[in-house]
Amino acid sequence: MASPYGFSANELWTLGIAAYAAVVSTFVLGWDAYKWLASGPKIDLSVSSGMKRFGGPVPDPNTYVSVTASNVGDRATTITNLGGMYFDSWWRAYIVRRNAKEAFIVSQPSDGQRLPYRFEVGDQWIGLAEQTDDIVRMTKDGYLFLILYTSGSGRGHRARVSVREKNSANA
Repeated sequence: MASPYGFSANELWTLGIAAYAAVVSTFVLGWDAYKWLASGPKIDLSVSSGMKRFGGPVPDPNTYVSVTASNVGDRATTITNLGGMYFDSWWRAYIVRRNAKEAFIVSQPSDGQRLPYRFEVGDQWIGLAEQTDDIVRMTKDGYLFLILYTSGSGRGHRARVSVREKNSANA
């Protein structure tokens, strides 16, 4: 009976180096894929309700919902639109994310940073939408999101709006 094939020392070294190279190249390929997926503009979005405007020649009695966006990615983008979507159920708001009961566009959310706005890395953009009775109703009855649309993302970046109750001292 013939004995099984035995590896020489040179063949063992070659096999070990090849296995090491395969592991390292697989890791590098995975790392490059991660970098490619993680690159581009990244938008941090926050929404604050009950905001007032102070200063200026004419007092403004309106209350606003403020949208603050920061580009924390590694590439610039363009803000194209600010809109909103109202969902009447949790399932549609968080799982389906389509078929909103009501949708709207804020025509000119910022006087100083007019749309379309070139959104460079590290920049901050602030927009305002008037806090109407409809906005308050939508936040109380369901799920209202303000959505910032940019040139690179089809679905937009969204943040949920919640309206704070007025304190009796401020009312």
